[in-house]
Amino acid sequence: MKLKTGNYLFGIIVSFVLAGLVAALGVYAVSSGSLGWGAAALLSYGLLFGGPLAVVLLLTWIVYMVRDRGSMPGRAHALLLLPTLLAAMIVPISESVQQSRRDRFREAHPAISETHVNLSGGMIGFDTRGGYRSSDAASYLEPGSAENRRFARFSRYQHVIPQGGGKFPYAGARLKDDVRLYEYPGQDGAPGASLPLRRLPQPEVGKLAAAHAYGEASLLVFQYFHYADHVDVAPSIARFAASTEDAMTRARIPGLAIFGLENYTPQTIFRVEINGQTLDLGEYAARSLALQPCDPSVGGSPVLADLEQPVRVRWQALEDPQAWHEATVAVPAFSQASKADPDTGLARVRLYLLPDGEVAAERYKEIRSRDGKLAIRATGLPARARPYAGCGSGAYAKYNPQTVTLLPN
Repeated sequence: MKLKTGNYLFGIIVSFVLAGLVAALGVYAVSSGSLGWGAAALLSYGLLFGGPLAVVLLLTWIVYMVRDRGSMPGRAHALLLLPTLLAAMIVPISESVQQSRRDRFREAHPAISETHVNLSGGMIGFDTRGGYRSSDAASYLEPGSAENRRFARFSRYQHVIPQGGGKFPYAGARLKDDVRLYEYPGQDGAPGASLPLRRLPQPEVGKLAAAHAYGEASLLVFQYFHYADHVDVAPSIARFAASTEDAMTRARIPGLAIFGLENYTPQTIFRVEINGQTLDLGEYAARSLALQPCDPSVGGSPVLADLEQPVRVRWQALEDPQAWHEATVAVPAFSQASKADPDTGLARVRLYLLPDGEVAAERYKEIRSRDGKLAIRATGLPARARPYAGCGSGAYAKYNPQTVTLLPN
C-alpha cells in the first residue's frame, strides 16, 4: 500500500519534534560527563516537555489505527515510532561504548597492590600522581616501631584520563623502567621531597599467572621500604586468597611453597627475604614471641624455591632497620610414610627465627580426604626451637586439634 504522507502529517511532525527533543537531551547528557544533580534537572525537562508530546503522539497513533481499520501502512508506523525510539538509544549506546572502553583500560592498567613500611623516623605521605588509592587507605604513615607494627597497604588505580602529567609509575603489572625516584607529596599539591628508589628484581610469575584467572598484577604486591636516605621497592608474590591457593594446588607448579614465620628473636621483624625473594608479611611486622610462645602467627607467603637445597634467609628489624641478619637452613624432608599421602596441597615451611640468630625449619602439608576431613603431615618442631616454642606442637599449633589430625613424620 502506497503511503500518503498527508494522511499522517500531524503525527509525523509530532514524532520528529519529540525525537529531536529526546536526541538533544541525550547528546547533552553523554557530552557533559558527570552531571551529578544535573541529571535530575535533565530528566525533569524531558518529562516536562517530552511527556505531553509523547501522550499526543500515542493518542494520534491510536486514532490513525482506528481510522484506517487495521490497514495503516508499516512505513507510517515506523515514521511515528522509530525516530523517538532511535533517539532514546543514544544514552544507553553511549554508556555501553564507554563501559567497553573502561573495561579495556582496566585490563591494560590493572589495580596495583602496595605495602609501605616507614623506617624514616618521621611521618610520610604517599605518591599518588597519575592515579588514586583505594578509598579506605590512610593518607600518612607514622614511623614503625614495636608498638606500631602496622604497615600501610592499599591498591593503586590509574586515572582513565591521565592526570598529574600522566606520571603513574606502573605499566601493566610492572614498574616503569624510568622510575628512579620516590616523590613525596608537598604542601597544597606542590612537589615534595624525593629519595632515590632502589628497585629489586620482579619475581617471574608466568607459571602462576597461567593458573590464575585474574592476571599477573593480582598475584603481586609492591613493597616499599622507606628508609631515611632512600626507598627500596620489592615486588613480591602476594599472599594467596583461598581460591587462588586452590588454583595453584591444581596447577602443581614446581617449587611453589608457602612460608610462615615464628619470631623468637627479641626484635620486631619487618622485612624477610627467602633466597632473595621478599616475603609478603601482610599488614603487620612479625612481633617477638619471646614472651608469648603460644601465640604463633597464622598464614604464610608464597615463594618459588627448591626445598631440597638449603634456604638462605635474611631479615631486618624495626629496632635497627639498617642492619641485616642472615642464616641458612636446611628444610627437613618427609619420611617414607608420606609416600602414601595423596599429593594434594602446596608444600609448606615454618621458619623459626631464634634468639641466637639461627633459623630452624619445619616442613608440613595439608591433606584433605574425600570426605572433607583435614590432616597435617609435619616433620615436627625442630629440636633447636623447642626451648623457645612453649606450646611444643610446631606448625600444628595453628590448627584445631579437635577437627584436624596430626600425622607425625
